[in-house]
Amino acid sequence: MTLNNPEGNSESKHKRGYWNEVIPPGDPRELNVFTNYHISLGTMRKVKALKIKLGFRTVDSVIAYMANVIEREGVVPVANYEQAFERSGTRPIIITGESGSGKTTTVKALIDRYMNARPGPAAPTIGPRNAFILDVDNEYQEFKRIDLGKFFGIDWGSANGLRIRFVPNSNVEISKAEAATLFSHLNFIKNSGALQSWVIVVEEGHRFKDDTNLRALLIEARKFVRKLIIITTDWRTYEGITLTMKPAPFNQ
Repeated sequence: MTLNNPEGNSESKHKRGYWNEVIPPGDPRELNVFTNYHISLGTMRKVKALKIKLGFRTVDSVIAYMANVIEREGVVPVANYEQAFERSGTRPIIITGESGSGKTTTVKALIDRYMNARPGPAAPTIGPRNAFILDVDNEYQEFKRIDLGKFFGIDWGSANGLRIRFVPNSNVEISKAEAATLFSHLNFIKNSGALQSWVIVVEEGHRFKDDTNLRALLIEARKFVRKLIIITTDWRTYEGITLTMKPAPFNQ
């Protein structure tokens, strides 16, 4: 049975000779009513290839499987600049994915674009722009490394063009204590408006999931920080506080 326009009204379907009964979502008859849609040749070839790899008998089964996976796991947008900075405004975000999926590479690209922005119609003037990384795995070699003393000596409100990072101790417990000190200080100065030009990145965010200062900073970040980004393999740690995104494909 073929239904060309299942979402239309029953009268229009009757006039055009289509199936003249509205079938509500969840009705068992949905499985026996088929619709016609335009799908590009390239997309159809990909779906057919998946059908073979996954062992499905029909293309319909493949599409149903993909829809169920997305519905179960949620739709996670790609963390490109438009999603991470423009559409989400100042709301904090999580970038999540398995090891090697490109999380750090994505963040570096986002920071580069933020720092190198040029005036345009939407933003005729460009104010100060800065970035701070809690670089747990020492991956941001292009950023200036600072110690705790220099961290507390930063004039956060007057800085312009700083790209700095703090690399915590390799001992997990010591790194947690160092991070707690940093988060506490950032919470202290945020109300002054000194962080409005800053992108703050916390690598290995799941390590600091129990830090009350980080959680407090996350909750109020949209009001005081240009962008707070948490990188973690477990997005559920901060579910409900931040927007969740996935790394951009390497070709982007």
